[in-house]
Amino acid sequence: RDTGSLNAASLREEPLRLTLLVSSGWRTIRFNLVPVVRRRQRLPALEGAQLTPGFPEGSVARILSQGVDLVPASAQLWRTSTDYLLTRLLDALGTLQGCRLDGLSILDRVNHESWRDGGHSAGLTFGHLKTVLLWASVLFPAPEDWAELQGAVYRLLVVLLSCLATRNLPHFLRPEHNLLQDSGLDLNAIYQRVEAFASQPEASLRIHATHLGRSSPPRIGSGVKALLQLPASDPAYWATAYFDVLLDKFQVFNIQDKDRISAMQSIFRKTKVLGDEES
Repeated sequence: RDTGSLNAASLREEPLRLTLLVSSGWRTIRFNLVPVVRRRQRLPALEGAQLTPGFPEGSVARILSQGVDLVPASAQLWRTSTDYLLTRLLDALGTLQGCRLDGLSILDRVNHESWRDGGHSAGLTFGHLKTVLLWASVLFPAPEDWAELQGAVYRLLVVLLSCLATRNLPHFLRPEHNLLQDSGLDLNAIYQRVEAFASQPEASLRIHATHLGRSSPPRIGSGVKALLQLPASDPAYWATAYFDVLLDKFQVFNIQDKDRISAMQSIFRKTKVLGDEES
């Protein structure tokens, strides 16, 4: 039989929360309960959300209409939290066909086991990766972008690599807020690990010694970082055509849409000189 106890002493701590301990046989599970007040508040970043590509029609507007949460920041102050809204947006992506959430699951495992050394090293959080998926779903709205697992993983990777190279991962609902700013993370070291995985993912995905074998050649050259940094100098590069160029660099651009191919080729011509100089 499960039993539980609630400890109100933690309300004096930062951040404010209630600790609930639930025991089931020999296991005790700890839950941190945060009091929440929900209120309606406009989020100008996604006005006209019913037109947001990459999500089920009308889902973004419907989710945002529920309002944001207020959670305690201290004994005197409360702050707004969009965690619930972001989780609902992720749920909406899960209703679509394709490998969006499967790709996120793979990167979450690689992040924990490889990039963070089994969780012993500081690094990216699931919140960071979740935000990358939300942006990637907007930048790659076509169903064929997510039809197979490898392509889905690389759509997340090109967005993540660009964010690490420019040291800017915009909050999905408040893009002016950079989730990497003041994080205390060694972003250069994290970038190197993510780029190494993107170039030769097989090593990180092997789970048993019997899987060891001849490694595939690297997918990219050493000059890709200069290309990844372009959005830092010109935000116009934060667009599907630019990320399609990156997919092509990783040899996973498999889109047949003629307009999209033309847009990608146009961006490629603008960046070709830079890529040739750095590679």
